[in-house]
Amino acid sequence: MTETPSPSTKSTPNDGDRPTTAADREGFAEAVPIVRSFLESVLGLLGVDVEVDIDIEEDGLHCDLNTSADDGGLLIGRHGATLDALQYLTLRVLQAEGIERMRITLDVAGYRTRREKTLRQLAQNAAAKVLDTGEAYHFEPMSAMERRVVHMTVLGIEGLATESEGEGRRRHVVVFREKNARA
Repeated sequence: MTETPSPSTKSTPNDGDRPTTAADREGFAEAVPIVRSFLESVLGLLGVDVEVDIDIEEDGLHCDLNTSADDGGLLIGRHGATLDALQYLTLRVLQAEGIERMRITLDVAGYRTRREKTLRQLAQNAAAKVLDTGEAYHFEPMSAMERRVVHMTVLGIEGLATESEGEGRRRHVVVFREKNARA
């Protein structure tokens, strides 16, 4: 287990403008045993042998679930759906324990980093297509975390804009030309 508090100037998810404080990091440290116990219990019930490594970061916890390749695939699920669900449940457990809201990121074998790189490339390809054709591009539905990667990637491309459409599991990103952009 790695628990490395780091100095911070980043904002917490609760209060956009306030830097992370020692009290925030103390709350993050208080959450570590709860997160570890929950994940080990749930994954043990699923028959998954896992080692949970938790890092305390500036805005919350990053949890690496170290397991076999077969079990890793099971934990990730299709497009990270199982990993997202475990992450959500972990947050809910912390809330039920009275721990203040924080960011929790679960990862298996670097999946989140690889997926983010893939999403950035997909967003760049979609942007090029929209600039070429002028037609809006609709991505397949994805999680809020993945939609954010697409929005942030396209944000830096002049003449294009994005928005999320749909509800629930059908929510997706649309990339389109800005109204005042030249064709």
